[in-house]
Amino acid sequence: MLRFIWKRIQITSFFKKLFLYFLVLCIIPLLIIIHTLYSQGKTTIKAATTDFIQLYVSQLNTTLNNYLLQIDYTSRSIFSDYGMIAYLQEESVYSTGERIDNNLLISRQLIRFADQLPYVEGVLIISNEGKQYSTGNISALTDYQSLLEQRWIQDIVQAGGQLVIAPYYIKTMLKEQQFDVFTAGRLIKDQQGVAAGVILFELSSASLITIDNQLFELRDQYQAQILVHSKNDELLFEMNPEYEKSSVDQLNAQSSAPDSSILSITNRSPATGISVTVHVPTNRLYKQLDHYKNLSFLITLLVLVIIIPASIWISYQITKPIQRLFYNMKHVEEGFYHPILETNRSDELGTLTRHYNQMIGKIKHLIEDVLSAEIKHNEARFLALQNQINPHWLNNTLESIRMEAQLNNSPGVAKMIQTLGRLFQLGLNKSNRTNLIRDEIEYIQTYIALQNIRFDNRFHLYTELDEQLLDVHIPKMIFQPLIENSIIHGFLKHDRDYSIFIEGSCEEELFSISIRDNGEGMTEEKLAQLQKRLYSRGAEVEESDSLGLRNIIERLQLHYGDDLIVSMNSFPGEGTVISFSFPPIKLE
Repeated sequence: MLRFIWKRIQITSFFKKLFLYFLVLCIIPLLIIIHTLYSQGKTTIKAATTDFIQLYVSQLNTTLNNYLLQIDYTSRSIFSDYGMIAYLQEESVYSTGERIDNNLLISRQLIRFADQLPYVEGVLIISNEGKQYSTGNISALTDYQSLLEQRWIQDIVQAGGQLVIAPYYIKTMLKEQQFDVFTAGRLIKDQQGVAAGVILFELSSASLITIDNQLFELRDQYQAQILVHSKNDELLFEMNPEYEKSSVDQLNAQSSAPDSSILSITNRSPATGISVTVHVPTNRLYKQLDHYKNLSFLITLLVLVIIIPASIWISYQITKPIQRLFYNMKHVEEGFYHPILETNRSDELGTLTRHYNQMIGKIKHLIEDVLSAEIKHNEARFLALQNQINPHWLNNTLESIRMEAQLNNSPGVAKMIQTLGRLFQLGLNKSNRTNLIRDEIEYIQTYIALQNIRFDNRFHLYTELDEQLLDVHIPKMIFQPLIENSIIHGFLKHDRDYSIFIEGSCEEELFSISIRDNGEGMTEEKLAQLQKRLYSRGAEVEESDSLGLRNIIERLQLHYGDDLIVSMNSFPGEGTVISFSFPPIKLE
């Protein structure tokens, strides 16, 4: 997957790569900072909360132990009342009056216990014979045998007089109404260790909670669950949040998991073995921190709104010169050597642009030198060819042939020879006079006259040029190759007449000339191929094209440079138009 993503990145544009790099370099540090601060905040909050809860649990355990030690100490006073112990051992042997007196003594003792232990819900004494004496919220039992079957009663009897803490029950026979209680009890015995009965203290978890109001604060703030266990790990009582009831086993399982969502802290008393456990959901600890986390992500989104446009702008500013350089290099491949507009940049891209412009200037200069040398070479060859032909001898010879044709009554042949002689005279003229457009027109008219002799007057030449334009200087032999191409490629059907139009105008030192015909024309595809061959440097062209359009364009570009504008249009069945505009020729 990563390899695929990397390959996709490699084939994307440099602009997109740069944008992605900027975006990643900005986002990753921001996310790392947020994650680091959030993790440190969680660690700090968890450590501070743990210290607070540990301190509180220790204080709560100490309070419970002190209260249970108070119960233990207070309940020991019953061992010093030997008469009461003897009465509890054998109630049936006492008379009715003695029973009334002893019952009154027992009631007073129970009331003293209730007064000395304010958080006790009730006190119950059960004699050996099953007689029950109670005070507070505990009423007398009707089923003594069922009570003896309770395991926690058996634990009290087997403890031999030591105070025993029994687990809590939601509803037992010891309750007059349903509420959570747990029991502290001990065996009553005489000095010889003979049992006289048991004394039970019913403790309400709700009453014990009122010992420390911080329990409610802990519960409400953290949704904490508080559990109190005996030394045998039996649940004495628990306090759950009202809106989140969970079983003890479920909480213990969650708190022991590796990635627990419950923070559990336990404190066990070395004196009584009682342990206090507090379960706190971690989501309550990090509730405020989650608010800051959400705020951080919101800030991150706002930063992205700023970073993304900034990254796009920076990437564009960096890649814009590179793209401009790329497009200009593509133009160089097509034969257009245009420099890049330089800016005031002093960095590497500015230096690269300047060196590129210098290189383009040198290449353009070298190409012009090569082109100039080639044209001069061709002109030298043309001049050498002219020198090999003596114009006067050629004219005299053609004149002799014409006279012979006249004498033999062949006026057509004589006319043809006369026209050909005029064509040679115009083409082989070695005078130093600069060539004018009127000279080109006269040459074309002579050339068309020869073609009409051959093709039975099928061609019609129409010229519409400004008078001022006729005396404009132009390189020699510009129009004739264009007219020749028009005849060769447009004159395909010899059963109709063909027209050739030469039109020109002069506007503010800019001369415009167009040559059009009503020949066969060409398709858009063929026209595009022709233009590509003409304007592409180094493109392979046919010999006829080289002597025709390509040679004309190169000769005109040599004289006019970038000021020359050439355009071509053609439509099948309608003909072809070649237009070019140029300033006045610069005579040396």
